[in-house]
Amino acid sequence: MKGWIGKLKKGFSGAMNDHGVPSDQITLCMVNYNGERYLEESLGSVFSQRREFIEMLFVDDGSDDRSIEIVRKGFPGVKIIPLESNSGSAAARNAGFRTASCDLILFMDNDVSLTSDCPDLLLDALKENPLAAIAMPRILYTKDEKKIQYDGADGHYLGLMILHNEDRPLHETIDGTRKIGSVVTSCFLLDRKKWGDSDPFDDSFIFNYEDHDFGLRARVKGNEIVAVPSACCYHREGTEGLSLREGGNYPKMRAYYLIRNRWQIILKNYELKSILLLVPIFFIYEIFQFVGVIRKGWFFEWLRALTWIVLHLPEILRKRRIVQKDRKTPDGEIFRGGPIPFRKDLVKTPLEERGKELLDRLASGYWNKIESLI
Repeated sequence: MKGWIGKLKKGFSGAMNDHGVPSDQITLCMVNYNGERYLEESLGSVFSQRREFIEMLFVDDGSDDRSIEIVRKGFPGVKIIPLESNSGSAAARNAGFRTASCDLILFMDNDVSLTSDCPDLLLDALKENPLAAIAMPRILYTKDEKKIQYDGADGHYLGLMILHNEDRPLHETIDGTRKIGSVVTSCFLLDRKKWGDSDPFDDSFIFNYEDHDFGLRARVKGNEIVAVPSACCYHREGTEGLSLREGGNYPKMRAYYLIRNRWQIILKNYELKSILLLVPIFFIYEIFQFVGVIRKGWFFEWLRALTWIVLHLPEILRKRRIVQKDRKTPDGEIFRGGPIPFRKDLVKTPLEERGKELLDRLASGYWNKIESLI
């Protein structure tokens, strides 16, 4: 690796970063947990790129399968960073962030395959948008390449993530780079110079909505995020037992993290004025959520989430002070209203559909009345 960097220095007259690496070079960082079935395809797509990555990192999050063996034998140019235990994708991405030699870091999950020009198109978008620190591609289903899984995100004012063009046919959408309010992190390019030295992810999220927390904090501190539909990648089934694409049911563990981490997002990232203005609709939402929790047999997960928040409240408030100290963008420029962005998997019966319609009307009406005050 040092020899390669040395050759680049000799033939490069542009700027270098603090590690002596050309500023337009990209570190590829794949995070992995028990992804042995995906690695031949996903890492194969990395080696099929038009550009050569100056550095390729493989952060293994405590896998107990053959992942490390596969990478070591089949992809000798990849630097393996083994974590001692399974701590979640947030901790794995932070480890890659701290290790990377380049300021530009392309993160990807182990079940993502890149198209040949995806990294360059993301880089072009960051160069064209001086305030943008994050660029994400359009994510397509591997099993249905004509259908979009999502190609951007925004923050719903109730602490939820709104996915752009979720499950829409490819031909129904219009391309064009655009600013967005949050990010889905199955694949994204991060400019560390614009972000800063602090870890981008909150390790305590473990799983689910760690990306939404990251996206909202980026917007709070004044960074912009862009979606680049011309840059595409393909997404497979995800992690067994947690992914919705694996089996189609909503796992209880996923429900626990969704409830817990949504509360974290609100307590950490929202302005105090916003929280006070939103108390009535938060209360109504929690009533609807609790009824749904009981119907779906998730009471234990709900109680466990609430207990965790209470026990960790001092730490959450400490993190809140850091986030609010760095604030440059008010909540009113970050949040969106509209219908509650529930997944279809959560609304299956006629009664649940009617409850969702009522909650949508209440949430939309409340936002219309207080939006100008936030």
